[in-house]
Amino acid sequence: MKQACFLLVLPLFFRSLLGDPLWGEEVSTSAQGSSPTLQESVLEERKQVFKYGTEGEILELMKTLQDQKDRSMMEPVLTLLDGKISRKLTRTIFEFLRTLEWADPKGEEYAVKLLKAQEDLDQETILSLLQYLSLPALQPQVEVVLPLLKDSRRRIVTATVRYLGKKGNEGVIPQLIDLFKGQEADEDLRTAVLTALGELKANGAVEFLRSILDNPDERLVYRRFACDALGKIGALEAYPSIKKALEESDNLLRAYAVSAIGAYKEPEVEEILLKALRDDFARVRVFAAEQLGNRKSSAAVEMLIYRIRRDSDKQVRLSSLKALVDIGSEKSFSFLQDLLLDDKASLELRIETIRLFLQNPTEGGMKALRTLIEREWTKENSRLLDEACKQLSLQTASGNEDLYQKMLSHKSFIIRIYGIRGIGRNNIRTATDQLRQLVKEGASPQEKKEARLVLDQWGVAP
Repeated sequence: MKQACFLLVLPLFFRSLLGDPLWGEEVSTSAQGSSPTLQESVLEERKQVFKYGTEGEILELMKTLQDQKDRSMMEPVLTLLDGKISRKLTRTIFEFLRTLEWADPKGEEYAVKLLKAQEDLDQETILSLLQYLSLPALQPQVEVVLPLLKDSRRRIVTATVRYLGKKGNEGVIPQLIDLFKGQEADEDLRTAVLTALGELKANGAVEFLRSILDNPDERLVYRRFACDALGKIGALEAYPSIKKALEESDNLLRAYAVSAIGAYKEPEVEEILLKALRDDFARVRVFAAEQLGNRKSSAAVEMLIYRIRRDSDKQVRLSSLKALVDIGSEKSFSFLQDLLLDDKASLELRIETIRLFLQNPTEGGMKALRTLIEREWTKENSRLLDEACKQLSLQTASGNEDLYQKMLSHKSFIIRIYGIRGIGRNNIRTATDQLRQLVKEGASPQEKKEARLVLDQWGVAP
């Protein structure tokens, strides 16, 4: 009888531990109480799936963890590598580790081991391994990867070039240039080579790149990528070529030239960028705004404010907004604070200002954000409040403990969930009793589950 009861609730068991989506169908209260299994720790249940589950159950759970960016199961995920697993599960594990940016020595060692026996691997597995090994925190594996440049499959060669752009060294430059010049190279491979040379800041490739940019008979797509690469390298001898490209009739090449010239410290560059901020082509204005922000150009503040208020292109408006934050002057922040609290301003711009203030916290910005939260607190379906709480839930910073605990009292269970996540992320133990209350009396299965997960991570009984 007990076995039959267990089988009946098994689908609910997996649904509970996989986690309902935030906007998904809710599990009924009666179903939740139908088996003691469902009252066990969610973390323990998930460990059991990795230990005893079928491959399909493991893949489904890993998808849920990846979607939720949940790192709590890294140990059992990595333990899977100790056994004999399918290529599909191997790919899923490395995609999971890459997506969550988990640079683990065990994962790295296993990936390198597989690539050393690459003749036994299918294309998709090789691609997933290269993407994982490209994580910034992992060590370069250039000698292991280089043989893949001779692979007959073009996607693998192109992915290898991209890997070398992130992890390579000066020694790979001649091979990359030879690949570009090879007659069998297609457009994807050639643009990947040009991008890689820029990422490598390959001084040894400057003359090669200039020969492409300066050649009016070369394909425009290669001239654009060569210009971008030269800007990343920043070699002084390339400056005349980039400056000349500013006069080109091709809008995209001119945009790439604006982006590239922003890397230089020449006295005339700021004036060039201010002029570019008035260009008829929107992409040119976007790159000009970005570079003026990078240079913290106080001379650009008035023109950037004009672009935010009047520009017809959304990306120009958003790039100008970001540039004001990067410049960080009193005048730019004063404008942004007023914009955030202006009910007549664009909702799009106000939402972006929320994100920027939380990504670049200042005393004035947080004060304006708190004022906004108070104004929006009692409104029905406030997108501004939702975005503010969502972005707060993603932050790890001191000084916002009261905001997270305040969220737990909001009438919207979505806002309450953001509060739970922020409390967990910031380890706010003073909210333990509130979380326990939500585990018992939360209005939705999702908030009960989220509260329990935080308590489990703290090692505290619900």
